[in-house]
Amino acid sequence: MRYYDNGSMYTVSVSRREVEAFKDQWPCSGLPDTWVAFQFDKRNGDLVDISPERAARSFEGSAASALSRDAQAYGALRRSSGRGHSRRHHV
Repeated sequence: MRYYDNGSMYTVSVSRREVEAFKDQWPCSGLPDTWVAFQFDKRNGDLVDISPERAARSFEGSAASALSRDAQAYGALRRSSGRGHSRRHHV
């Protein structure tokens, strides 16, 4: 995962390889075979956007929710540690 500080928002990108590893734990997840980026509001942690658009259209269900929560937790940890943008962490 990678964290990016976007001012009032933060983005966590999950590589295709990381999505595939996550899907190994959720074999019937229906998650797309692509990278995904989640954008969160810094004030309250709300999910604001999912990219790319084709991934956003297919993001439904408990597996998608779990992956977005993992990304949110990773981003919150990076923010609180002050270790800012572009740090890698493999799930």
